[in-house]
Amino acid sequence: MNDLNVGRGFGGMSGEAFAENELVERIVERILALHPDIVATTNVVGDAFEADVKLTVPTREGPRDVVVDISWGTQGGLARKYWRMRSRVRGPVMLGLPYVNTSTARRLRAEGIPFIDASGNAWIDLPGFYVEVEGRRSVMETPDRRRAGIGELSAAALRVAFVVLIDPSLLHQPVRTIAQAARVSTGSAQTALASMADDGLIVRGQAGRLKDPEVLARTWLSGYWSRLLPKLEEETVFGPEPAWWTEGDDDPTAIMGRVSGDAALAALTDRIVPATTIVYGEPSWQSVRRRARLSAAGTGSRVILRERFWEPEVLAEALGESATVPPLLVYADCRVSDDPRVREIAEELDYLPVAQGAQR
Repeated sequence: MNDLNVGRGFGGMSGEAFAENELVERIVERILALHPDIVATTNVVGDAFEADVKLTVPTREGPRDVVVDISWGTQGGLARKYWRMRSRVRGPVMLGLPYVNTSTARRLRAEGIPFIDASGNAWIDLPGFYVEVEGRRSVMETPDRRRAGIGELSAAALRVAFVVLIDPSLLHQPVRTIAQAARVSTGSAQTALASMADDGLIVRGQAGRLKDPEVLARTWLSGYWSRLLPKLEEETVFGPEPAWWTEGDDDPTAIMGRVSGDAALAALTDRIVPATTIVYGEPSWQSVRRRARLSAAGTGSRVILRERFWEPEVLAEALGESATVPPLLVYADCRVSDDPRVREIAEELDYLPVAQGAQR
């Protein structure tokens, strides 16, 4: 157990206001309330970065510097903002935000992104210093900001980002082919591609390529959890054990490129015994129901039927003959699993989906 463990609630605010900006003031106050030995310095300029606040935090291993990047930024672009700062800073980074609701807090923890908001909701995980606070109401109004970047695109645009991550050769193809692969309109595909190009994430045309695959993959993950996944139709049923879906004697072409969750994670590593299978397909999944003899009753293994958001025929070469979905999606699904062991193993495979899915 960590030495300093701040639970789901702590004392009132303390400390002086260190800056004129109201958000910075509130964030610093909340940080200082965590522990009397925390020291906060504002307006820090480093060799490769500028930051609103730098903390010196007492940990089991001694004082630790932590850079806090404070932003009014909207929720969808948080992952890209965090990873860009991490690329510049040697050491821990955390986000300071106006408000983080419970669902966003869950996604940020899944991505390993520490944060604190103006209400005191927080997640910080350092050796000997752990903070987890959630459920506090917002105390600040967030000003309207212009939606910008792939992190702020619609669920349709996130479908486009997914298919080009899985098969970057699509960037050489006409927009209508990309739209078909992502199962969106041509207009939606064109808007998404233009935004990604403007953000420096892709290059279109004959020289088409992923210009910054890791940033695009991480930004897609954030958007998948916050905007795409909640829109996908799904149903929980019961049927064959997870191994049946990836190793069974049934016709393998029937489930090719569809299996995710525990069952798919087990195919990537032998460190887990899967308990749940996620199967992507066409609602109402009638062919899968018949083939696997699925039932709504609680007998057999848990199976989550989920709406597929890509066109397998267009992505056939990229998907190959595997029964599982691409590693990027396996990672995304497992990082928000209800099973902490699944989340832990998926986290350790962090760069696997980026390498296999974004750098073909």
